[in-house]
Amino acid sequence: MVVYSYVIEHDFGLAPNPFGRYCTLAVCKPKIRVSSKLKIGDWVLGTGSKALEISTGKKGLRSKLIYAMQVTDRITLDAYWSDSRFHYKKPKMNGSRVAMFGDNFYHKNGYGDWIQEDSAHSMRDGTCNQGHLKKDISGRNVLISENFYYFGNNAPTIPNEFLEIRKEGIGEKKFENIKVADDFINWIVTNYKTGIQGDPLNWQRNNQLSLF
Repeated sequence: MVVYSYVIEHDFGLAPNPFGRYCTLAVCKPKIRVSSKLKIGDWVLGTGSKALEISTGKKGLRSKLIYAMQVTDRITLDAYWSDSRFHYKKPKMNGSRVAMFGDNFYHKNGYGDWIQEDSAHSMRDGTCNQGHLKKDISGRNVLISENFYYFGNNAPTIPNEFLEIRKEGIGEKKFENIKVADDFINWIVTNYKTGIQGDPLNWQRNNQLSLF
């Protein structure tokens, strides 16, 4: 088992999208999503960052665990759009907060060109944001989990003995120390229940409604 770690700069419930039965990572972090070395059963986790502290106005997030997901499936972006299991993750920009931050908005047209539907990654007028499109589709795949822990604004502090798992700064970290990785996952499983434990951190700063 391998743990992939990265820091989260914004937490709106988009990347990852933890809502419903599945936690999904469909946009951002293309290097993790496209990696041929990532296997079913590996874990992906996101920790806090200085940027997240700034965007939320909340201090002390750099040592927090925002989410952890065990990869139970991986499919292409185009297959994700077509799969009936994930239609509820297609964004509705005039809907609820959960609907607005749906992450299922990329698909190809009849000519093989990528379409970016109106979404949190589009321009304000709903037109395609080419920067986001280029980065997002370079990841090619969507990571899917039915075994996940999403903490959001209830993010726990990572114990000192596991801090080496964190990624410092931009990019991602592949952590392959099996003993430490196993102990870290055991700490999560022992102390927390699966599923959603809190609201996305950025919802508070933007005076958005709670899931609870």
